[in-house]
Amino acid sequence: MKDFFDELDKELTWEEWTEEIQEEIEEEIQNNVEAKKSEVEEKKEIEIALQENREYRPRTISNFPETKFYLPTLREGYTRVIPIGWNNETGSKNMNLFQYWDDLVIVDCGVQFAEPDMLGANYSIPDISSLIQYKDKIKWILITHAHLDHIGALKHILPPLWMPTIFATKLTIWIIKKWLEEARLLSYATFVEVSWDSTEKVKIGNHFTAEFFRVNHSIPDCVWILLETPGWARIVHTWDFKIDFTPAIDKPADLSRIWEIGRRWITLLLSDSTGSIRKGFSKSEKDIGESLEKIIANHTKWRLIIATFSSWISRVQQLINICDKHGKQIFVSGRSMVENIAIAKELGYLKMKPGAIKKMSPKVIEEVALHNQVIVTTWSQWEEFSALTRMSEWKHNSLEIIKWDTIIFSSSVVPGNERSVYGVINKLLALWANVITKDDQDVHTWGHAFQEEQKIMLNLVNPKYFLPVYGDLYFRSLHKNTAVSIGFPEENVLLQENWSIIDLAPNQTVFKSRIKMPIQDIIIDGNGIGTANSHVIKAREKMMDSWVLVIIYKVDTKTKEIIGNIKIESRWLVYLDEVKLVHKMVFKKAKDVYENTVWDVPDIEEKDLVKIIKTDLEALLLQKIERQPMIIPIILYV
Repeated sequence: MKDFFDELDKELTWEEWTEEIQEEIEEEIQNNVEAKKSEVEEKKEIEIALQENREYRPRTISNFPETKFYLPTLREGYTRVIPIGWNNETGSKNMNLFQYWDDLVIVDCGVQFAEPDMLGANYSIPDISSLIQYKDKIKWILITHAHLDHIGALKHILPPLWMPTIFATKLTIWIIKKWLEEARLLSYATFVEVSWDSTEKVKIGNHFTAEFFRVNHSIPDCVWILLETPGWARIVHTWDFKIDFTPAIDKPADLSRIWEIGRRWITLLLSDSTGSIRKGFSKSEKDIGESLEKIIANHTKWRLIIATFSSWISRVQQLINICDKHGKQIFVSGRSMVENIAIAKELGYLKMKPGAIKKMSPKVIEEVALHNQVIVTTWSQWEEFSALTRMSEWKHNSLEIIKWDTIIFSSSVVPGNERSVYGVINKLLALWANVITKDDQDVHTWGHAFQEEQKIMLNLVNPKYFLPVYGDLYFRSLHKNTAVSIGFPEENVLLQENWSIIDLAPNQTVFKSRIKMPIQDIIIDGNGIGTANSHVIKAREKMMDSWVLVIIYKVDTKTKEIIGNIKIESRWLVYLDEVKLVHKMVFKKAKDVYENTVWDVPDIEEKDLVKIIKTDLEALLLQKIERQPMIIPIILYV
């Protein structure tokens, strides 16, 4: 794929891969995908597949934890629903599994950005360990929209499941392609484009049909999904939504279609609980556009920097229209923002004149008067290297915040990220910048339904059973209360945890299994994959709490006597005025423990000797300085 930054000045366009780039990417996939066969056999199979221009499905050796758990037998005529990830999380790894007979369908496949207890990990993904054994039956993944908490785990999930076919709308598919391309998996992916305005039923496998219909959110081309099975199950799956009668790009939610679907005796509704705490209606994008226009029109001094999420395409369109009207020039900062704008323009979701948006560079930006500059930048609240964060720390390669610049936070604070957000705001204020947030003026609106919107959807869909989703128990309980307040039977509201099993019977009753599939928090740590309770994370936790003490012995191989002095290295354990005293104490104890143990048990194994040294030193330090560091004895035989 071309470098979007280099192409911005020539108008944002999308370019097909050249044959050379395609061959290079396929070769890299070939070299990196682990196969069950030998390396020679794998290469032959890939080469034949490429020569015959047919699909090759990589059969990777999964790094997910091994499990012997099997799904309980599904009774004839029953439809199964299993939430895999989205409960007890916000900004979470959304995924849901549906089963009828031997067909299994996944909806969405997202990531959850790292929690503080993940200690250095990048993010977590859904645990599909129990599903890998059913990879020959999981052939379809349906995607509701292109946010990372709904598509970000695809590059990890697709290979071990043998690359299921992806169903999604046009914009969603193109953004997914960008992600899979970076993971060198695009050549092996299969897509089916669906339309949110089509009333056609899409056949999914042998037993499922799906209908996709229009809703509003904070990115274009979002859909709800109606799944039907021969077992008389009709399931409406909303994920994220709001009701906006005046959106910036999309059409308003198709309420008449939703009402018509609700007349079909819906068995189960799964619906977004994120906005459950907020009363009334969420603000329309039109209101936000009007507020932003007032700020931009009246801004006559210094620069204006607007921070928003890179996926908020409608906000970019509003800014394009406003800046064109008032003679301002937009500069874009942040690679993900540039790429999403390029895709949206190519597909017709963004309308702009040539030169309306330029890439930000010191040379180009100097050609425009400060008060005519509107800089649109990415803002990832969980990422220390996002463009705005780098600006606040004077680490951005093209821009430094100067006194009286105005920064608008046209985004919501993701729950749990408040501290990092306020940290960046404080840094900007320390640079004498003006800061405007949605608490000061209407510069942002939520993409999730408030209580009154939730009531409208519950009434329109009118399901027999209701499963609040997407959020922790507090948010889902509030959504339950909202449903009960409009007359929904409390006993028909299901508050289920991740990996709980719900079976819908043909007679419209619900069976909640006592069996719960085993799951762990699967984390992505650089290029590695592991679990949140792994020895690596536990070791990091201990290091964070108590720090590290390394004891290095140089020992004669034959006599096992210590040669020279024991070397002691400590990191973040003792204060400067304690170093001599603590190291002297540790040195004496380490020497005594080693010599006494070897004297008493000459043939002791090294692992047992190390364990004794650690235990005795831990007891000493706890008694003397009330600290319990990670102690690492190392014995070097010479």
